[in-house]
Amino acid sequence: MKILKKIAQREVFSHWETVEKISIWNRQDIVFPLLAYNDLTWSLCQVEDIDFDKIYICSSDDWLDESLCVPDFRLASVIENYKKSDFSQGKYQNIKAKEDIFIKDTKGLDTKLILVADNPEGPYTLIEGCKRSVALGKLGKLVSSKVYVGISAGIKTYFWARHMYER
Repeated sequence: MKILKKIAQREVFSHWETVEKISIWNRQDIVFPLLAYNDLTWSLCQVEDIDFDKIYICSSDDWLDESLCVPDFRLASVIENYKKSDFSQGKYQNIKAKEDIFIKDTKGLDTKLILVADNPEGPYTLIEGCKRSVALGKLGKLVSSKVYVGISAGIKTYFWARHMYER
């Protein structure tokens, strides 16, 4: 990830609230552990080609239920599984709707996703924007997009990044 600038955590959480149209505290399960990491730093970054294979979907097991994260939680694996689907139900249908919006208007949905990692070189886990990332990745529009990245050594024990370490 190419770091564009360091930013305050409040900018990331404010953005999240705006995109999701909910209070960040509705996602306490994801947010609260991040607040405990005293070394967590946030940056606005640009996704580079070399980053794509180091991006993982949030470690939420419902991605397994629909066989999107087989054989792993890498974004590239999810995109390949998505491409093979009939887009008729669940996450597949939701991702397809987002893809259709991006096809009509690249600015139709927010593209500033939120990722975390235990070091700046990755790997990275998406904690907000997973379905949009699949749609953007399938369309070849994820590389060069701007994203928020939080870095902390504590991410190694972060529940929502656990599948990233099953390599």
